[in-house]
Amino acid sequence: CKTCIVRYLETSKYCPICDVQVHKTRPLLNIRSDKTLQDIVYKLVPGLFKNEMKRRRDFYAAHPSADAANGSNEDRGEVADEDKRIITDDEIISLSIEFFDQNRQVPEWQYFTLERKGNKEKEKSKEEVNDKRYLRCPAAMTVMHLRKFLRSKMDIPNTFQIDVMYEEEPLKDYYTLMDIAYIYTWRRNGPLPLKYRVRPTCKRMKISHQREGLNNSGELESDSGSDKASSPAGGIPSTSSCLPSPSTPVQSPHPQFPHISSTMNGTSSSPSSNHQSSFTNRARKTSINGSSATSSG
Repeated sequence: CKTCIVRYLETSKYCPICDVQVHKTRPLLNIRSDKTLQDIVYKLVPGLFKNEMKRRRDFYAAHPSADAANGSNEDRGEVADEDKRIITDDEIISLSIEFFDQNRQVPEWQYFTLERKGNKEKEKSKEEVNDKRYLRCPAAMTVMHLRKFLRSKMDIPNTFQIDVMYEEEPLKDYYTLMDIAYIYTWRRNGPLPLKYRVRPTCKRMKISHQREGLNNSGELESDSGSDKASSPAGGIPSTSSCLPSPSTPVQSPHPQFPHISSTMNGTSSSPSSNHQSSFTNRARKTSINGSSATSSG
């Protein structure tokens, strides 16, 4: 602050931060006030600007001098909060709120038809178009409080969500009216213009979609179950029923000759396979010097 830096420079000629020499003989020559930082401090500390202006007015009233006339209005403490655009928490802000609907904007051609109608119908249609409500709320009021007020005032059920907007931008619930005035540079030239819209809650929409999916799947399952119940088991011939399973014994097609077996799927199920192999081995035996060496049985 100014008091601290002036006291410091009375005993030292160097900057307390960067340790650079300020001035050898006149260290206060390069000292200037930071307007931006001062405005931030005024906006962060409630009531600081008002108290500072009051202290300056009291000081110059008790110590009249020629220097006060040469200073600015802020130096003399003659600047109000409205001129400085300083908003305090306990300040009452006037705001207007209306329903946000792009389709409700009346086109130009409709104004010509309204002029042809009577005055009552014309005023009634204008009231429907410009349906605004004006409120006076403290600057510390949040958007969440405003949403609760709208829900209770208009009996909006919990299945719908309320969004408070500035122009076309939705506002956060933790924003205060003071924050909105600072963010969107409200000039106090009229009520703070706000809008609201009502839309279905996203969670309820998701639940409804899930229920629809469950109903559709239930219908599909019931349809498949009815198809299964209506079709008898023996109505459709199965191709696998005519084929024996590997575990069932296979009967020989020649019961008179049990040593001859039938194969299926490349596997033999007859125990007389050894007889066939011995028979073929006998047929392959040949004698030396052209004589047959095979003997019967």
